[in-house]
Amino acid sequence: MRMLPTIMRTLRAAFAMGLAAALMAACVGCAAKTNDAVDEDGTATPAAHALQWGVYLPPADSLSNSYAQVAGIAGARPNYVLSFSALMQPVPAAQLQEIASLGATPILSLEPWDPNAGAAENSIGDARTEQPEFALARIAAGGHDADLTRWATGLRDLGSTVMLRFAHEMNGDWYPWAVGVNGNTSDDYVAAWRHVHDLFRSVGASNVRFLWSPNVPVAGQTSDLAAAYPGADMVDILGLDGYNWGTGDGHEWTEPDVLFDEGLNQLRALDGRQPILISETASAEGSGPGQSKAQWIAKLMSHGSSQKRVTGFIWFDVNKERDWRINSSQAAQEAFKASLAKVISIASAPPDSPGAAGMAGTAGAAD
Repeated sequence: MRMLPTIMRTLRAAFAMGLAAALMAACVGCAAKTNDAVDEDGTATPAAHALQWGVYLPPADSLSNSYAQVAGIAGARPNYVLSFSALMQPVPAAQLQEIASLGATPILSLEPWDPNAGAAENSIGDARTEQPEFALARIAAGGHDADLTRWATGLRDLGSTVMLRFAHEMNGDWYPWAVGVNGNTSDDYVAAWRHVHDLFRSVGASNVRFLWSPNVPVAGQTSDLAAAYPGADMVDILGLDGYNWGTGDGHEWTEPDVLFDEGLNQLRALDGRQPILISETASAEGSGPGQSKAQWIAKLMSHGSSQKRVTGFIWFDVNKERDWRINSSQAAQEAFKASLAKVISIASAPPDSPGAAGMAGTAGAAD
């Protein structure tokens, strides 16, 4: 009988060793899973999350028809509709109300310039960018307050949410409000933005949300975007514009991660934790008929869905400098529709994005 305690001790030791081995194996498995979701810098890669989407549509006789057509092509109704207006132009109240009636949130790009300057719509050069009347210092000093007040009260009176994208792509060199042209500095841009923001708030335009939208960094063409950041108290949503121009005319084919990652990292490094919207994007067709663009579209949505604080994207659906349209080829359209169906159906919201909730309604299937 004296052997029983020894046997029991042996059994308990064996059990403990087996349990420890099992726990170690489980921990190794957990570590392996964690390592699969850890970047090289040691930060966790977020799981895929849902994206919202929007579209810029070319001017048409019927916005509702254009909206329904693109919803049918994409297989889902856009959450946002992007438009452009010059500061001197009338407030397009009817158009903005129509967008809201369709269940989408209007994004209004308000451009302080004379869009007719230059030889053509897409002209680049002094006639387009050197417009002293619209220098940022003049805007900050109140030189355009009459027009700004007209816009502020007009948008306020709509009652519904409007995203205001004032003086976008300010870190480029192709608009008269850009830093480094037309006598503008980064400080001028910040002062002008703050002046516009405060003027809108002073008239009670609390339904207007401010979308600050630089261009993706491009070597030799863009300035430091952080220097033109007006501050977290002046911005509701961070934006980022970027296009894959394809090859030719000095451009190279650029995959979505290469196009956006540097800019997204710079946005996330700014003060505040505002949601991020890819505020303009599209791709040209590539050398493979339809397939190159189709693959690019699939990568864009998959990559965007894995990016912290990125809540959605706006597609520039126009045949302009390139054929940016969703349906520039059957393969592109099919890829867009299939990829969009995946990213709008993911249940989880973007991580680390406290302001993302309520940005717009949930995208639904096209009628």
